[in-house]
Amino acid sequence: MDYAQFLNEVKTRSDHDVQEIASSYGIDFEISEIQALRPLVNEISFHWVLTGIPETFIKKVQSAIGFDKTEQLFRMYMDVKR
Repeated sequence: MDYAQFLNEVKTRSDHDVQEIASSYGIDFEISEIQALRPLVNEISFHWVLTGIPETFIKKVQSAIGFDKTEQLFRMYMDVKR
C-alpha cells in the first residue's frame, strides 16, 4: 500500500471512491467512517515515520473507525514500513 497516495485519495476523492480504494486493500470502511477520518488526514505528519504515531492520534482514529479497523490499518502500515 502506498500510504502517501492513499492519504491523498482520502483527501481528494469522493466517499464512494475512497470506499472502493480501501476495499481493494482489504479494508471495508463505511461512508460515515470515511467522513470521520477525512479531517484527521490533515493532522498526519510524515515525521511519524521516524518518531512513531502519537497515541493521541491513534485514539482519534479509534473513535472514528473503531478498535478493530484501527488495528488492521496500523498493522498494515507497520508491515509496509518494514
